[in-house]
Amino acid sequence: MKLLHLFSNYRWTGPAEPTLNLVGALRATGWDVTFASGRAPALGRDGVLRAAEDRGIPARSGLRLRKHRRLLANLLDARRLAAWLDAERFDLVHANLHNAHAVAAAARARSATRPLLVRTCFAGEGPQGRAEARLLRHHTDGLVVVSERARQHVIEGCAFPADRVWLVHTAIDLARFDPTRIGAAARFERRVQLGIPRDAFVVGIIARIQSHRRYDVFLQAIDLARRQLPNLRAVIVGRGTNMERIAVDPVKRMGLDGVVLLPGYHRGDDYVATVAAMDAKVYLVPGTDGSCRAVRECMAMGVPVIAARRGMLPELVGDHERGLVIDDTPENLADAILAIAADPKRRRDMGDTARQFALRHFDLACQAEDVGEIYRALAAMGPR
Repeated sequence: MKLLHLFSNYRWTGPAEPTLNLVGALRATGWDVTFASGRAPALGRDGVLRAAEDRGIPARSGLRLRKHRRLLANLLDARRLAAWLDAERFDLVHANLHNAHAVAAAARARSATRPLLVRTCFAGEGPQGRAEARLLRHHTDGLVVVSERARQHVIEGCAFPADRVWLVHTAIDLARFDPTRIGAAARFERRVQLGIPRDAFVVGIIARIQSHRRYDVFLQAIDLARRQLPNLRAVIVGRGTNMERIAVDPVKRMGLDGVVLLPGYHRGDDYVATVAAMDAKVYLVPGTDGSCRAVRECMAMGVPVIAARRGMLPELVGDHERGLVIDDTPENLADAILAIAADPKRRRDMGDTARQFALRHFDLACQAEDVGEIYRALAAMGPR
């Protein structure tokens, strides 16, 4: 089969990495896959296309593929994509993100070849809204979701056929996020680099610094918990245009200097070492990647997670299994931090369980195999 993956953004945003990881893994197992993503404006940077090219993935740049629907841009994209479909005779188009789905549906309606159309929805709660539901009902042959909650929503709420929707866990690089690769020495070296005492209890939050990510709740919880846990340290790994207002100024105002550390955005092994330096991770609001990749990475590193009862987080973390699930008030979060800090054995057990769950469910080769089976199943079933 000849496949075309579409990604409707030019920025290196949350779902970009799992999309390219999957495309690369499919190609490694013999699938003929071409990739196309959004085009940056004149002064922008084509982050996704550049990353695809760096990975040796054949990338097409002739479409606009905006993040959000734009009538004229989508019309022009649909015309050009329809010509691609007819000229290159793709058997299947796999749309990642909503607007890629809309463009692909419009292009297929114009195409003489009418390839199969598959969508991946990265939202933990599944596709939302009437526009999404219409695309699913009338223009979709198969759907991949990242949670059982999303799967049930699509079947029951969108009247989508159960035999054409599949739960496939978002994979991560398990070789990279391997606690044995980092080791205890590197863990403590990272703590020294961050200015964290060797005996501190460290909680981390990894998320873009934005108001809706509930940093106010996190900081209030740290302020409450440190009164009973003087060696508590919190690390905020992330960046954002409103960082001063959301994080820096409140830390100063609350007297949390030296307790809350803001090392910024980390990449590569610096990021992995920072995760390894944590005793627990806090995650309150899923971002643009509703599959919560940062949570999966911490689980793979054997770091227990304190998660809010929001989106797919309860399903992913499992209360008292791989971490704790809370209603995220400052008081509840502070209590959860103190509970995990007070019981090292329980913390280790949850971390070990999280690691084993990650090994079973987040393997990239297994994800590529599962998606390949979906393609074969759809080819056998044919279009709706």
